This record gives sequence, structure tokens and C-alpha cells, in this order.
Amino acid sequence: MKKNISTAILLISLAISQSAFSQIYSFENGIVPEDWKADKGTLSISSEKYKSGTQSLQINWKQGDILTIPSPAGISEACKSKNGGMNVWIYNESPIKEKIVFSFRNEAEKEVCQLPFLLNFKGWRCIWAKFQGDMNMPSKSSIQSVEIQFPQHTRKGVTYIDLLEFTPKVSWQNMSDAQYKVNRTDYSLIPDFTGYRNAIPKVEKVITDKDDQITVITNRLTAWYLGSEQQSSEKWVKMRKENEKVFIQNGLKAAQKIKIQYNEDRTPKGEPLFPMGAPSTIDGIEAKKFRTINENILLPLALDYRKNKNAQSLKKALYIYDWFNDQGWADGSSMGTLCFEKLRSSGYFHSFFLLKDQLSPEQLERELQSLNWFTMFGICYQLPSHPGEVADNLRALAIPKLIYALSQNKIQEREVALTAFKHYMDNALGIAPGFFGTFKADFSGYHHRGPYNSAYYPHALYAGALIAYLLHDTPYALSETTLHNLKQGLLTFRFFCAGLDVPAGTVGRFPKGQQILETLLPAFAYTALSFKEPDKELTAAFKRILESSDNKQAITEYISNVNSNLAYTSTVGEIELMAQLASTSITKEKPVTGTLFMPYSGLLVAKDSLFHFNIKGFSRYIWDFESSATENTKGRYLAYGQIEYFDLKNRHKSFNPQEPDFDWNYIPGATTKVLPDKILQDKGGSSSGHRNFSDETFLTGVYASDKNAMFSFRMHDITYDQSFRANKSVFVFEDFLFCLGSDIQTKDKRYPTVTTLFQSFSRNTGEERIPEGYILTDPSLMYAVKGGAVRTSCEGSHTRAYIEHGNAPEAAKYHYYILKNKNNVLARQLLSNESPIEVIAQDNDAHIVTHKTKEITCGALFNAQKTYDGQLVSQVNIPLSYILEKQKDNSFKLSVCEPDMRRISHAHMGLLTEEDVIQQEKPYDTRLTINGLYNVKSPQKPVEVSLDREKDKTYITISTIRGENYTLLLQQADN
Repeated sequence: MKKNISTAILLISLAISQSAFSQIYSFENGIVPEDWKADKGTLSISSEKYKSGTQSLQINWKQGDILTIPSPAGISEACKSKNGGMNVWIYNESPIKEKIVFSFRNEAEKEVCQLPFLLNFKGWRCIWAKFQGDMNMPSKSSIQSVEIQFPQHTRKGVTYIDLLEFTPKVSWQNMSDAQYKVNRTDYSLIPDFTGYRNAIPKVEKVITDKDDQITVITNRLTAWYLGSEQQSSEKWVKMRKENEKVFIQNGLKAAQKIKIQYNEDRTPKGEPLFPMGAPSTIDGIEAKKFRTINENILLPLALDYRKNKNAQSLKKALYIYDWFNDQGWADGSSMGTLCFEKLRSSGYFHSFFLLKDQLSPEQLERELQSLNWFTMFGICYQLPSHPGEVADNLRALAIPKLIYALSQNKIQEREVALTAFKHYMDNALGIAPGFFGTFKADFSGYHHRGPYNSAYYPHALYAGALIAYLLHDTPYALSETTLHNLKQGLLTFRFFCAGLDVPAGTVGRFPKGQQILETLLPAFAYTALSFKEPDKELTAAFKRILESSDNKQAITEYISNVNSNLAYTSTVGEIELMAQLASTSITKEKPVTGTLFMPYSGLLVAKDSLFHFNIKGFSRYIWDFESSATENTKGRYLAYGQIEYFDLKNRHKSFNPQEPDFDWNYIPGATTKVLPDKILQDKGGSSSGHRNFSDETFLTGVYASDKNAMFSFRMHDITYDQSFRANKSVFVFEDFLFCLGSDIQTKDKRYPTVTTLFQSFSRNTGEERIPEGYILTDPSLMYAVKGGAVRTSCEGSHTRAYIEHGNAPEAAKYHYYILKNKNNVLARQLLSNESPIEVIAQDNDAHIVTHKTKEITCGALFNAQKTYDGQLVSQVNIPLSYILEKQKDNSFKLSVCEPDMRRISHAHMGLLTEEDVIQQEKPYDTRLTINGLYNVKSPQKPVEVSLDREKDKTYITISTIRGENYTLLLQQADN
């Protein structure tokens, strides 16, 4: 089944385009265009119904009527454009099962295309349709006139038209609905709303209610909204309640502008409302959005009624439902597009649950149908052949889907819906293949086909955890596998966070949005409380985050923030559950340390009690960065080998985009070309401009132990400068990181190429030149650079330190160390001939280094055709990285990472098809040739071992997949 993904271009392309070649017919001049003619009926300007301004065109049509519009404004240019077509709003008074037909005719009055539009509704509906793409008009056709052909079997009717426009640019977001169809076959960007609407409510085996367990779920959800009063004296609960009161008061104040007004036929008189896809002004008039009511008014009204018994709030909320419905917020109505509308509708969804028992039977049925449409609940009946779900659908629609299931009128319908929902959530929270979201095998979280920790993924984690809690210990509880995924997702998230901050290379287009972890505290509570007993690991992690004095302000701010925009989460019940988990006797965990490579993020994390490092790359499977027209416009180099650090004790960090003078050319660890801002922000001319992939599969990380790890990747820019390449490795040891680069090259002679050491906004920096190289310091670390041309640039307190490779380098290198404890003696030793580090290979075939003191060898083998003489690992059949640690009795621990995912990729995300996105990773029989004879075991999986005593070789074959780490234990064999 096909699914959707929201794009990063949030509403930049406007739905109703105005241009030099188009004119909106808004009828505000009070005159019917003189050349518009109806065969049988009458045309007039009406103030009864209007979508903008105060008037529209009223058509009192008769059976078989035809309205002819000769040479409408804008039609000529609209015909010439591939994306040209028609935008229009239509109001229908009486639902009928017939269509009107928009017929577009050339100079010979021959029809070149048409658009049927079903009149089975009451209220406003919208059309966005392209002549060529949606109506199959031949590309070189011209349109001279438009005919609106009215039903052939209904005697008469009244239809209103407003904001009619023939435009050369119909929005790419347009979609089919219950009234008309567009030719969309790829649902990766716009979901198949109509397909889900038409899904048959059916499951293979219905899970029946036991002992009224559905009521248990309903009561939990109600308590989540309203609180249980069991912990009303707890300080957090008090704080949330006080801020909720402010949220309600602000909503009531905003609601004062809404007047409850009905016509004689009980249709609301409310002002026009528009979807998010509409521009902010239409024909010079400000467009009021459904979103404004949803975010600011509906939920406060519902909470005010439920908490304060305010009957006026209930009355106004019920009026808003009627008003919404009349304005087009209805079952089957796309209003042009729902591409982003579903993400900003939480006020509607949650208010419905709180007020549904107060709706009339007619209102309840109408809103249930709307809920089914807007939540795409039908997806629960059409589970795909693969696991996973788009993060947007989880964060915005998981709870609304549950609300729909719980609100079914009949017990049998509720059981079917809840069964389908349970299966949907288990599948949605499964490990997704390829580029698909959300959970990946290493517990990276995907959105927009890549790792996204600043938004989307944490929201999806939250939603999944809340669903787990609401359903736990009922027949509809999520599976043990799903609970495991949620638990590991949360524990991994807390591991790669430094304090509360996610890695800079995984922030998508929100580089200043690193602080996230505090928003997941409720998810820890929900998931921990979903087990039979509160889960000890989750609770211990939750308590460490909660009880850290460094986090107090952030947690207070989270509790104080009550809103209902993207996904309503700020309830009293949320805080009560956090307080419940905090009161358990389980002790907090110790500070988390260790190393971890996340192949789906292209990220190595290494942390101890004092420092946290994140090292980031991009590849054929991991995109480089995300931006929009206004967000992260200079973030091109975020994944070019960035070495991000957090000094946990002194609260310094290397990535500081909040500083006005932060220079995006000099991201620490990255190898970059220093570009003028104008060029740095240029999107490179591709159709995507961001989320670019490389053509290199080599992006590896090995985490051999808590203190020893390595990261290596072959960097290649195929978007902006295809001649720009580098091989980059970072070897993590207990006291220092060793950074090695080779084969840095570009043919671009205009701009210098550099590898940045640090960028500081403190005056506490230093530089010393010694015969072997340079020793530099920033506020937290020391950098020992062997050879090379080190440059520093100081402007006030802003310092940039970097290795200069010159313009158009052909095979530049670098060799430097990052010391955690600013040990000058160690720095000098590392740069001397007495260094414990020996570089065995630093070229286009391999990076191999040995820590002689610790007897550890690290290798990044780029060339599988080469024999590495003198090394224990002498040959491989596929590029990979390894760490070899000598053990006692001449035994070895060999940790291996083979990175190739073996699935399709393209130059950028925009070229990926739905089929590409879900392509599964493929295993490979990786073979290593070892000098010497060894017995070999692996704790992860079986290995094939062959001993060649004549050649004194051991051949090891292990099936590798997904860039995972494997451990091989080598014990010397008897001769």
C-alpha cells in the first residue's frame, strides 16, 4: 500500500496562484460578466454565500442547463503551461447523485478536456485541477471557451461559484476527493485519502472486548486529557494546571470574535475559512484559516466545558463544527489539498473526543465520517507488505485514529476498528526497510528519508509510547516486539543526546533545535508504565534525566508550555504519569558512557563522563543536509565529517549556530570549500537542492568497546562539485581522538579547501608552533597537528582554526589529534617519533593505524582488491572497517563493519520513487583473509571458517547486512 511523506517546503507553493496571466473571478464588483450565458437558468450576484469578500455567483440552473464562459481571463497562458489549470470554490445547496461537468473547448468548439464534479454534498468544496496532468488535455491544445454542464436528470438546483481562476500554476499539492479526481499515482508526497476512505472496515480476526476493556482505554484517554486528581497537590501537576488555565482563557478570549449565527435553513453564517494550502491573502482579502480555529480556539472551548461546565463554550464549539462543515471541512472534501492540513488539526481531533457525547446523533455521525476522512483511518484496513510508517502520520494522527475507533456507535464496530488500529500500530512501529520511516534497525528515526532527531521522530516516539500506555493490559495491547522497539528507541535517543541535545548532523532543517530530550520524558513514562511492572531501565534513564540540575529549567519550560498546534500533548494527565513514575523506588541510572555507530544516521557517538563526541558523514544512503527557503540555508557541510563535541563539565560545545558570527564554512572536523554566503546557500541547480546523496557506499563505524571506536567515510560531493572528494577517518581512544585524512581533491581553483579544527566564541584559545607541527587549544580541548599549514583567524572573541589544503588540491592530507585533557606533554609525544600511534596506511586504498601501547589496530579498507601485507587482516572481498584488539594468549577480538546497504539510491531524495524507498537491504557474504591459523567464533551469528595450513591463512566468511557491527573472536589454532 502506498503511503505519504510530508515535504520540507511547508506551504511555500501557494494553492491558488495569482500571476500576471491570471485573474480571479470573485464577483465583488456585483456584476455578472456580460458574456457569461446560461441556456435555461439564471445568473445573479448573491450575498447569501461567498468564499471571499461578500459575494459570489449564484446559478439557478435547470435540468440540462449549460453555462458558457467565452475567453475567460487567464485561459490562454493556463493552456500553455504544463501545470496550468483551474482553481474554483463551489457551494451546493442540495446533495444529489449527479455531476456537473466542466467542458473546455477550442476555437472549433471541440472539447479538448473535461472535469466531472459530483454534487453529492452540501456546503463549500474546492477544485484544483490541471488541464494536462489531470484532465488529459493534449499539450499543444488551446482553450477558447468553458462550458459548465449541469445535471441531466435533476429538475433544478442552486449552485454558487466563487474565486474562479484559470492559472498557469495549479499547486503540486492537489489531490482527488469525493467530488473529482486528479491523476496522481505516486502517493509518497500526497496520501491516498480517497483510497483510505473507500477501504472496507474488515479484519481477519476480530479481537473481542473482554470485561469492558474498551471502557478502560476510554477512561485512560479521558484521564490523560483531564487528569485524575490523584496527584493534584504535586508541584508539576499544579504548574501544568495553571498553564492550562491560561491556555483556556486565551482560547475563550479569541473565541469572543466568533458569533453564533444561523440562517433560516440552519446553515451557519460564519465568515469564509480556508485550508493551509491557500495563500494568506486572496484577491486582496486576508484569508482566515481553519488552522487558526483549530490551534487556538476549539480545544480551549472543549476543555472549558469539560472542566468548568461552561455551557456557552459547548454551544460555541458545536457551532464551530457546523461552521467548519459548511465551509468544506467535511468527509470527502480535500479543499484542494490536505497535504499539511492533517498536521495542524489537533484542536479539532481532541475537542471531538471531549465533546462527542454532547453532539446530536446527526452531528456525531457527520463528524465521525469527517474524522475517518481526515485521519485516514482506512489505512488500518490496508496494511502494507512491509513495516513502518511516516513520522507525520504517527505524531499527528495516531491518537486521532484511536479516537475514531473508540467513538464507533456499536460495540462490534468498535471491536473491528480497535483490532485494525492495534495491527496498524504494531506495523507502524516496526523496523522499516530502506529509506522508509520511522524506526530503523539501529533505532535511528527517519523522516524525509533520513535521520531526523530535532522533530518528527521524537514526536512519533511520543505518540507511539502514548498509544502503548493507553492500550496496555487490554486485548488490544501492542505486541512485545513493539514495546521493545519503543523502549530501545527511547534508550538509544537518550544515548546519542548530550545532556538534552541531539547531534547537530541530525537536526534536519532546524540547526538551532538541538534541545529535545526533555520533551520525551513523558514517552519514557508511558512506555515504562506499559509493562506489567514499571520497566527498570526506562525508569532509571527517566530519573537521571529528570533529576539532573542542568535540566531543571528545560523541564519547567516544557511543563509550562500548553498548546495544540502540531500534536496536542500538554495535558494534565501527561504530568500525572510522569509524577507517578518519578515516585517509584527505582534509582536513577549512572551517567551513560560508551560508543555507538548508527549506520542509518551515518553517525558515531563516543561519550564518557566529561565529553560527548558526535562524528557525522553522508553516503549513497544518508543525505547531507536539509533546508528550506528560510531554514538552515547554510547547512551544506553539516555531514562533511563534522566532529561535534560537548564539554559536559564546563558546558562548552563546538557547534554554535545561535552565534550571529558562526561561520558555516568552518564546521569543526569537516573538510570543506570556503565559499561566499551567496554560493554556500545556492541549491546547486538540482531539482531538490538539498537532501543530496553521494555515490559512495563507504560510511563505517566500529564500536569495539566503551573506549575504542572508529569512524571512516569516503566523501564525494555529486551535487555542487563532482570533483570534490576526501577520505576521512577518526579513531577514538581513551584520552584522544586521532583524525586522519587523505586524497582531498577538487578541481575548483576559485575557493580554498580546508579541514576545520575548531571555531570558538571564547577568548580562551591558544596556538603554539613546534618543529613537528602545531599545538592549539580552544576552551575545552587541545589539538595537536602534525605538519600541514595551520591557520587561525581571530575577530574579537571569534576564532577559527583550520588546516589549509590550498586551492584545487590534488591529493591533500591531514594528521591531527584531539586531546580531551589539554595534556601538552602527551600532545608533543603524539607528534614526535616516540608517538604510540603508527600510521601504516594513509592513501586512497586504506587508512590503517596502530596504537602500539594498547596493541590495537584500526583499519578502513577502501580497496577490496588490495592485499595489506604485514597486517593480521590481509585481505577482504568488500570494503570495510575493523578494529583489532590483542587479547591474552595471542588471541584477538576483531570488530567489523561492512557498510553497503545494497539497495537503490539516487542523486537526491526527490528522485526516489515509492518502490525505491521500501527496497530491502540485502545481506552479503563478507570474507576476511587472516594471516595465521585461528579458530573463530562470533557471538552474533554463525561464521564459516577455513584454515589453509599450507599458506598459513584463515578465511572467515560472515553474512553482513545494514552496516551492523560484528565481533569475531580469534583464538590461535594448533599447528
